[in-house]
Amino acid sequence: MNKKDLGLIVSVVSIIFGLIIYMFNIQVIVISNIFFLLGLLLIVVGAIMILAKGHLFTGWRIFHRKDDNERFENEKIPAKEIGRKKNESIVINDFSKLFLIIGIIWILIAITITL
Repeated sequence: MNKKDLGLIVSVVSIIFGLIIYMFNIQVIVISNIFFLLGLLLIVVGAIMILAKGHLFTGWRIFHRKDDNERFENEKIPAKEIGRKKNESIVINDFSKLFLIIGIIWILIAITITL
């Protein structure tokens, strides 16, 4: 099963779930707000998953006090290795794509509900 298909299946199930909630006399605006906030949450989680693979903290050093001359061997990373890791391509895994797709679809559902 493709991740786009899974995203569409989850979105269709969420629309059915929203219709079931609507049958219990909950306002449409409340349902729209829930979809919108969950969509934003999924987009943020997907973006964090993408940034986690981005080697943002490669090359950061642990700061020492002035008089502390002791250095740890694991701190000494060659500059070429740091540059190689930071210049690697961005890795977008399947879960982050799925979260982004479902988040965008839920936000679009929330916008169309309120129109």
